[in-house]
Amino acid sequence: MTWGCQVLDWQQPDIMKKINNEPMSALTEQASEKNAQQGRKAKEIFLGIDAHVSRYLVARKLDGTAVQAAQSMSFEGLLVFAQKQLSLGEKVYAVYEAGPLGYVLYRRLKALGIEAHVSAPEPLERGTPKRKTDKFDARKLCGRLYSYLGGDRHAMRIVRVPTPEQEQLRAQSRQYDQLMASRKAIAAQGRSLLLSQGYRIRGNWWRPRAYGALKGLIPAWIQEMLETWRYDLKLLDSQIVELKKRLSQSLQGERPKGFGALSLVQLNREVRDWNRFSNPRKVGCYGGLVGSEYSSGPRQRLGPITKVGSPRVRAIVVEMVWRLLLFQPNYGPILKWREQLCGPNKGLKKQAVIAVARQLLVDIWRMATGRISAQQLGLIMVPGPSESKQIQATTVR
Repeated sequence: MTWGCQVLDWQQPDIMKKINNEPMSALTEQASEKNAQQGRKAKEIFLGIDAHVSRYLVARKLDGTAVQAAQSMSFEGLLVFAQKQLSLGEKVYAVYEAGPLGYVLYRRLKALGIEAHVSAPEPLERGTPKRKTDKFDARKLCGRLYSYLGGDRHAMRIVRVPTPEQEQLRAQSRQYDQLMASRKAIAAQGRSLLLSQGYRIRGNWWRPRAYGALKGLIPAWIQEMLETWRYDLKLLDSQIVELKKRLSQSLQGERPKGFGALSLVQLNREVRDWNRFSNPRKVGCYGGLVGSEYSSGPRQRLGPITKVGSPRVRAIVVEMVWRLLLFQPNYGPILKWREQLCGPNKGLKKQAVIAVARQLLVDIWRMATGRISAQQLGLIMVPGPSESKQIQATTVR
């Protein structure tokens, strides 16, 4: 018997049976007959869904009427309820917030014929929340969906849902960062134990050379504990190397020197489609690299970057900047900000990195969409990983 484990497979026969069974058909026919007798059918139905693992809170709004009280239901019940709305209204819309449940619900609702949306998580109560319940959140989502579809594009931020193939590629790319984070955490535990016993160790203490020198200095009981962590760290090392090799080799064609094959692969898989952006400002906003603004009246006050965007994209691009300082010295933004990047002032250095990162992200978008070439930007090109192997093999022969 397995405890606490539930497989969320929305294509299970029993779930589909509950949706398509006879009682459901009877409910739909009764609702349709009632609407026909009244001589009307709702033009639009809006559903706000507060999604959780164990239950779903659903609030409904018919046309321009008030939002109805939220109902609690299971996933199967939600699908039955959603299908019923298709017979009660000409058009049905639904929204829920992006989170750990992913996009399975979105795809299932789309398959039923509902125009589903996924919104970015944000506070549903402005200022300090006075009232915070799941039912209240569902009602607020429903109201915001109505406003958004009515033309208020600031009512909510809609997430671009990836295809299953894009989601798979992105998950593989993110696994590399997850493995790196796991290795960092375990290594820190070993250093923490050593420091608590008076041994200050820096760097990768589990590697053969460093660990060989360390074993002669520490007591046996510390060595025994470190061996447990060292086993995990060595395994993570091999997994990281293998995954990095596989991701890097998936990059085809030449690339600008210093960009990094792994960085480009991860960046492309996070963005998914560079043509989604229509102007440079949207590109900068996606990376959270656009400055904030607190302006009122004639005075304009600009603040730090918003960071409202993808933190992974921002981290990848900032890492690229430091490599370009070495490998692309003639790149325009590097030439412009070199003095600040190499200077002693940390504040100016931070501003310079953000400025170069913002322009770099825009230039990558321009190159990916064919608006400009790497040569026009003055970038030095190198062959891709697969091409490098071919060149090396030819040279050996």
